[in-house]
Amino acid sequence: MKSELKAQKSKVTLQVLLHLLVSFAFFLLTFASSASAQQATTIAEVRVEQEGQPVTDPQILGLLETTVGEPLSVADVRESMRHLTSLNRYDDVQVFEEAMANGVRLRYLLYPLHPIDHVDFKGMVALNESDLRRFVTERFGVVPQASKVDAIVDALKATYRSRGFPQAQITSHIEESHAPDRATLVFEVQAGPRALIHDVKFDQVDPREQNTLIGLPAVRVGQPYDADAVNKELQRYLDALRARGYYEARASQSASFAPEGATVTVTVARGPKVSIAFAGDPLPPNERARLVPIRAEGSVDQDLLEDAQNDIEEYLRVRGYRDARAEYTPEQQADQLTITFQVTRGPHYTIDDIKISGNMSVGAQELQQAMRLKSGEPFAQTSINGAAGTIRNLYRSRGFTRATVQVNTAVLPADADAASERRVEVSFTIGEGPRAVVRSIAFMGNQVFGEAQLRSVMTTATGRPYTEVAVTSDRDRIELEYRNAGYDSVVVEPNVMLADNDTQADVRFMITEGPQVLVGHVIIVGNQRTSTRTIERELLLKPGQPLGYSARIESQQRLSALGLFRRVRIDELQHAGESRRDVMVQVEEAPPTTIGVGGGVEVGARLRSGTGGTAEERYEFVPRGFLEYGRRNMWGKNRSINVFSRVSLRSRDIVLSESGLSLVEPAESRYGFNEYRLYGTYREPKIFGTRADVLLTGIVDQAIRSSFNFRTRELRAETGMRVSQRYSVAGRYTLERTELFDEQFTADEAPLIDRLFPQVRLSKWSATAIRDTRDDVLDPSNGRWFILDADFATRSLGSQVGFAKTYLQAFSYKRLPSARRTVIALAGRLGAAHGFPRAVNGEEIPPSERLPASERFFAGGDTTVRGFTLDRLGNAETITPSGFPKGGNGVIILNAELRVNMTQSIQAVGFLDGGNVYPKASDFDLTDMRGAYGFGARYRSPVGPIRIDLGFKMSRLELVPGRKERGNVLHISLGQAF
Repeated sequence: MKSELKAQKSKVTLQVLLHLLVSFAFFLLTFASSASAQQATTIAEVRVEQEGQPVTDPQILGLLETTVGEPLSVADVRESMRHLTSLNRYDDVQVFEEAMANGVRLRYLLYPLHPIDHVDFKGMVALNESDLRRFVTERFGVVPQASKVDAIVDALKATYRSRGFPQAQITSHIEESHAPDRATLVFEVQAGPRALIHDVKFDQVDPREQNTLIGLPAVRVGQPYDADAVNKELQRYLDALRARGYYEARASQSASFAPEGATVTVTVARGPKVSIAFAGDPLPPNERARLVPIRAEGSVDQDLLEDAQNDIEEYLRVRGYRDARAEYTPEQQADQLTITFQVTRGPHYTIDDIKISGNMSVGAQELQQAMRLKSGEPFAQTSINGAAGTIRNLYRSRGFTRATVQVNTAVLPADADAASERRVEVSFTIGEGPRAVVRSIAFMGNQVFGEAQLRSVMTTATGRPYTEVAVTSDRDRIELEYRNAGYDSVVVEPNVMLADNDTQADVRFMITEGPQVLVGHVIIVGNQRTSTRTIERELLLKPGQPLGYSARIESQQRLSALGLFRRVRIDELQHAGESRRDVMVQVEEAPPTTIGVGGGVEVGARLRSGTGGTAEERYEFVPRGFLEYGRRNMWGKNRSINVFSRVSLRSRDIVLSESGLSLVEPAESRYGFNEYRLYGTYREPKIFGTRADVLLTGIVDQAIRSSFNFRTRELRAETGMRVSQRYSVAGRYTLERTELFDEQFTADEAPLIDRLFPQVRLSKWSATAIRDTRDDVLDPSNGRWFILDADFATRSLGSQVGFAKTYLQAFSYKRLPSARRTVIALAGRLGAAHGFPRAVNGEEIPPSERLPASERFFAGGDTTVRGFTLDRLGNAETITPSGFPKGGNGVIILNAELRVNMTQSIQAVGFLDGGNVYPKASDFDLTDMRGAYGFGARYRSPVGPIRIDLGFKMSRLELVPGRKERGNVLHISLGQAF
């Protein structure tokens, strides 16, 4: 029986094995036939459709990995779908395979997203739609998500209820639009009737205060209920209470709605009246509110009082009161809470002497300069500890890795006559220890970069002192070098071995490079008006190149610098292979149109015609206004157009004469829009694919100068480029026509060029070179700024007169080592011009009078030499007997200014200016310069520094017979003088 059963089991086992062999063979045949069939499948056509329409966008088609003529690969299809979905523009991407005679057709069906880009309100809205739209964008973002619609509806209902519409009904739906694919979130609102306040109940937390409330919040029956209005009234009421010393006053409100209206319950907790008292040693009155900010915080909680106690003690200790103590004691009587701060300053400690010992390698003078401690200044333990840390860091930066600094302070015996004044002797004992010098530097694991290239980015070098900070910085530099080459997973581990009693350091860098990451595709999304080519031009990340860290950061900065986008974000998308990643560039475009409107008042001294036709300096208040319109990103190419217009309501002296040029008694001055400027520009960036920008400008200008008025019509074409971070160059051609009128010269005083050409046409070429290393354009503290301008005009170019002109400007800024921000600013300007020979009707124009008025140099005023009225700097050769400036062919201006920050917003300034204007460039004479000195203040406002300067002349000349120049001039303007 057992043998039969065993035989039967063996038979079954053989049948199962035979069945498995047959199945496996069938599987192999099926797989082989499938593989051969798939291998033979060729892509004959690739079609991309969106909502039934073919897609021809090269950016979309460029993301497909499936290519006509290539074998069909599931991996390529999957990767193509990943590229498309990563655009965040499609809700779904589907791929269909359709058989064709010569292969298969791949159809990519794109189902676009319709992101919400607008919110609209319809129906009986009742409330201001702009306020509702702002509420939605602030709470749920500029582009609300469709998934948050229900939450938005609930929030809107709560808003309507708080504004007095408890029965408001709100529904929503989304209206889609195409080309581009967008959607509008529409809210249908039925606000219903607005509830009026039916009853107001006041609830006091402390019953003892029933008869002690100071007034009541003005919440009236019959008014429409509005929670915001009620809260504002409660805040006004609380401010009034706190102004009377009730710093813990609290008030809140709630509302219930019924058919007859809203019942408002106002809960008020007045709290005790708080007063702050100081006992013991005095504190400066202007510091008490800052050190004990109970009034500002509106609270007297224990944490605030303890912080105030610590702040008082620290305030006194940094001023030399080492043993300062401050304790507060609260005392309440009835509803009066008095908090008394008992201040005990103790003796005043000052530094008597500073001793340094143990320093063998660093001189005592160098250490004292680094510490910034001086004998006689207040003794503060924090300053002493900081000085010790400075000494320690100085030694370690020079290789003394074991350097220690021990601080000892000894209070000297007090004089019987001055027991409250104590002097402290401070001693720094330095343990230098051995000095470590780098003996060797080695790299291990580096395959991509050679040793020489890695050493070139390091500061650590053999023979130099070893410092841990330098090695750590070198590690970061090496990592950055690798990351810029696409090795984002690189690991650099420094290892330092000290030898020979810690005098020699062997530095080893263990480098694990990891794989290099290359850029797969560059995917740009979010640009509706801006062309993809404009964005690609600024990107340093290119397909197939390393995905570098610095290239990514700089690309983002360059896109932001275009001024076309609110936000720019560059992300990496993981590719199927570790060695390739796609780059997603997401931009949010800024509005293309900007409109600016503004106005102001110009205050300054001007030359005006006085009695007898002589020049008088008068202060004028000139109202002005401007209107600006700008349009950028034109045609998606970052082109821009800007139109600026300005008008000034200025008092103008109307002068007439028999010849039309000489001066007679001025008529009555009047106001009018007699000074204006219309300025239009068109900018074409990176012309012909270069780094140069082209700027076309048209100007219509009418302005009042000291000696004449003029009208100008000008066309200008210029190109410029930034050669490097510091250097820029520009070239331009200008065609202009200038008409002089209301000249303040007699027939004999007027330059011959102005009499012959009261309307002069100029055609000139100009060039500019700039070197700029300033750290701040508006208020620099360090750096240099050099500008060289050159103009050239000839009659062969269409100009009525010819000349060559250069103007060199140099500015230097240096911050001085002081506790307050102190900057010394220097400026020098030198201008020289030469007019080409010109004869009219056989009359040769003298060399000093060949330059037309619009090209002559003038000086004096708030940006050149202060102490002089605008254009009034000069001598008898450049100032007419009637006191009006003629200008000259040469000018020199020198300025020196010391700027000291008194507070964060206010800056004090002292200045020394000098210079002069010369009839000819060859007349330069430094001994003939005129000077001015003075002082001023700057206020840092949101629109820039507001400047007030008062300048005094060093010498007063009698340019007008019988009358000396004004001794001082006040200047008020915006921005630094230079």
